[in-house]
Amino acid sequence: MAKSSATAVTAESRRLLKQLISRSSRTSGVQFPPTFLRDDGGLNPPLAQILRGGQGGDVRLKLYLTMALLAAKQPYDIRNIPARTWAQVLGLPEPELNGARRIGDALDFLAGMKLIRVAGGRGRPRDVLLRSPSGNGTPYRRDFGRYISLPLGFWANEWIYRLTGSSVALLLVLRDMRSNRQPTDPPWLTTDQKRRYGLSEATWTRATKELTDNGLLNVRRRPQGRDFDHRRLRNTYWVHTERLDDPASPPAAPPQE
Repeated sequence: MAKSSATAVTAESRRLLKQLISRSSRTSGVQFPPTFLRDDGGLNPPLAQILRGGQGGDVRLKLYLTMALLAAKQPYDIRNIPARTWAQVLGLPEPELNGARRIGDALDFLAGMKLIRVAGGRGRPRDVLLRSPSGNGTPYRRDFGRYISLPLGFWANEWIYRLTGSSVALLLVLRDMRSNRQPTDPPWLTTDQKRRYGLSEATWTRATKELTDNGLLNVRRRPQGRDFDHRRLRNTYWVHTERLDDPASPPAAPPQE
């Protein structure tokens, strides 16, 4: 199975993550507007922009999602959490040094995208104020109208450690695609519809495999078109978000006889 780039998950990481979930007082998932995931005008949406830059995208996305989890009430801010603590929460190697630096870089990047506002300099805890997930710099608000939710089990059952950032991004995209569809009528995308999410073909392919390997996704080839039309095979996607209610770690292998 694919593994997340977070390779230093410790008992302390898990303890801090549980503490953070408790501090958020959330009982359900975190909501994001469609404009965080897709741009029908052909521009790159915030989600795709966060992912760019290789491994740094993994840290940026998981940090942003986790800050959105924590900042659940007005004024949607986070105070006095050191970079090393964020690094431990995300399971980054060398949290006191390199991990803390990567968190600082991620905060600067997200601030540059106008997704957050940061106060304070490096070397001490930096206060964070969430801005609109659309990336337009307007104040954060929770009444999005239609929204895409990332279930609380993503954190509570440690899927944040199991999945790469690319797979988390695709999971959100698939949640958007699924909408009110039923398992007997799974969604599919045209090339133009797929393009609006801004994810590369390599990301789509790699993340599809990872989600499938982890039991979060079924992909099928089905003909599309009416009886007298030219019918072509397309991939359909059905995401099993209920899987996030289960622990991310695979069950222990049975003992050898």
